[in-house]
Amino acid sequence: MNKYSPLDKKDQLLYNAETSQDSCGVGFITHKQSKQTHDLLNKSHQALCTIPHRGGMSAEGIGDGAGVNIDLSLKFFRKVTAKQDLQLGQFGVANFFFPEDHSHFDSAAHDLVVSHLKKHGLPIIKWRDIPVDNSVLNQASINAQLPIKQVIFGRPDALAKSASHDEFEYYIQDVLLSIEEEGYTRHELDGFYPLSMSSRTQVYKGRLNSGEVIPYFTDLYDKDHEINTLFFHTRFSTNTAPATMMAQPFRYMAHNGELNTDKKNRLSEQAIARQHGKNLVFPIGQSDSSRLDQTLSRRIHEDKLDIVTAILAMMPPAWENDTTLSADVKAMLEYFSLYEEKNDGPAALIFNDGIRVGARLDRLGLRPLRSVETTDYLAVMSEAGQIDFPSADILKRGRIEAGGMIYFDHSTGEAYNSYQVMERLAKETDYHALLKARAIHLDELETVTLAEIDNQHSFNIDQQHTAYSLNQESFKFLLDPMLSTGLEKISAMGYGITPNSLSSAEGG
Repeated sequence: MNKYSPLDKKDQLLYNAETSQDSCGVGFITHKQSKQTHDLLNKSHQALCTIPHRGGMSAEGIGDGAGVNIDLSLKFFRKVTAKQDLQLGQFGVANFFFPEDHSHFDSAAHDLVVSHLKKHGLPIIKWRDIPVDNSVLNQASINAQLPIKQVIFGRPDALAKSASHDEFEYYIQDVLLSIEEEGYTRHELDGFYPLSMSSRTQVYKGRLNSGEVIPYFTDLYDKDHEINTLFFHTRFSTNTAPATMMAQPFRYMAHNGELNTDKKNRLSEQAIARQHGKNLVFPIGQSDSSRLDQTLSRRIHEDKLDIVTAILAMMPPAWENDTTLSADVKAMLEYFSLYEEKNDGPAALIFNDGIRVGARLDRLGLRPLRSVETTDYLAVMSEAGQIDFPSADILKRGRIEAGGMIYFDHSTGEAYNSYQVMERLAKETDYHALLKARAIHLDELETVTLAEIDNQHSFNIDQQHTAYSLNQESFKFLLDPMLSTGLEKISAMGYGITPNSLSSAEGG
């Protein structure tokens, strides 16, 4: 794990970042014809400029954090690499924060990345520093930013020419994990962090206010930078102080809200890792949102789920008593519940894998998501009207309901709602058969008599007292009075109960 974190000394502080909760601004916009255009960046800038109230800034004007996740622009990367034969799916892009102590450890971080790319046979096409325009920030904000280093690389010879784009992406993610495993465990690389590494998407982010993102990163202002999909986030991740690494978006998602099941979800991930003889690798101070992104990545690359199925399994609707759902859909959701710990919010989620981009609202439905579809674009954002589309172009407006979803699939050119998603996925697999084979119901278990239990657990009387947390006080103040009077002892809440810190018994 990486020791770099603003939370390293949290036990010494009165402020506990784990209890920090605030509203964020999230959203996506995508071109329905998959056309890469610079106009999409202009519209995204407009959307970001309308929600400064959903971000936060210090008294010095430093933004809590904002950024964008975009698809790789073919025209732009042909220009910066001077390779006009470059094709999507034949190259990848990795963006990194390097250690804060640049004078000493930039070279160590650079060598780490190069060694892993070389080890896995990824040919380096070009290294570059992401250019920025400091004139859009004040001096305090300039000092708070971390520079981003970018490496553009090609396909490895080890990967067959016939290998699919997905196979190339899986290969890249294996390399990313190997980079993280070393980068997060070397103390001299404190602050090293891969923002993204993919053949489909890349991330730009920093300690910025929402309206500063596009002007600050001059790549995004370049007229040759043409994209078909962008999703954004403003403000910092829940349960972490404003920190550049934990600014959003992450590699697959952006999240508004907080995950109140995060500790349980982390324990589940640790158990799964141990089951497979692996260890979790993550930076100290990792937020709930970052952990969710990491879990989503595992479900996609290790379990080979598409991002829509993974999102549905990780954040299911309240399905148990929903009479509108078909038997097939209920069987699917029940099967998901056998192995997937729910991620409950409040949470509004924007997700994208470079092919499918969408929005998901958890079953509590306590975060706003508004949608608008035009002749060319589909957009979902925290607030309505963030982009001023001409009225004549608007086909429909809407909102995402509790447990709802909408996504656009660039491989089919179609948008899908929650009902369509669940019905389609439920028909792709026989979940009834899977449930029958794997689910265990309590009424199907063999009946065990008390005598059998006693034989299996032949504790002596002292061991039984210990097993049930009974001690002398239990008999003196609880059991003895009950045995003598036949009545439950009357007491007041907290009366006569030892504080937990001074008691060897649990509870109290």
